[in-house]
Amino acid sequence: MAAENTSGVQKSAVLKLFPTFVWVTQFEPSVFQPINASVRQCLARIESEQPQLASAGQWQSEQMLHKRPELKGLVSLVGQVAASIFESLTLVHDGFAISGCWANVSDPGYPHRPHIHPNNYLSGVWYVQTETGADSISFLDPRPQAPMMAPPARRREIANQDTVTLDVAEGMLVLFPSWLVHAVDANRSATRRVSIAFNIMFPSFGTTMARPTWQADTPSG
Repeated sequence: MAAENTSGVQKSAVLKLFPTFVWVTQFEPSVFQPINASVRQCLARIESEQPQLASAGQWQSEQMLHKRPELKGLVSLVGQVAASIFESLTLVHDGFAISGCWANVSDPGYPHRPHIHPNNYLSGVWYVQTETGADSISFLDPRPQAPMMAPPARRREIANQDTVTLDVAEGMLVLFPSWLVHAVDANRSATRRVSIAFNIMFPSFGTTMARPTWQADTPSG
């Protein structure tokens, strides 16, 4: 507590206002290895259809991979995790769906600049191929005023830094708000990094979920 050592204090508290959640799930090999094998088959087919991709240092696929049968297992897994997230947030909705899904393939040394995913509620990434300790994703503080002052600290932690970096591994699923600025650090491994990115949205948002949150005044008498 901020005032716990101050004399005369009856009660004190630190309120963690407006938290930003990032959900990280590491699956067991028995779960992710079959999924990743199927994803690799899909990407091999894409590369066979577009030979120029083999010599590209970095490329992204088209955005409808979730419609391909090879990604059925991954889509199911993402749906289960997303459903549990919405349940924990106590959201009332008529269903959700993946609105876009694509592969990111990067040779050693290639990063991905800071960005967001507009027009969606959640975004995420699934790691297919990466070397442990060689790849990471960074999240930037969404408050524009946060970097204005950065006094020295005895140690850097979530409470006093404006960038949080998460080391990633194969079989890891990371979900976060689509408005959260994030960047993919340069591939520090000796092999290509392969991940599947996706967005999640409520199809009925515009018709049933975007109504005004205030109630009309009811005349009395």
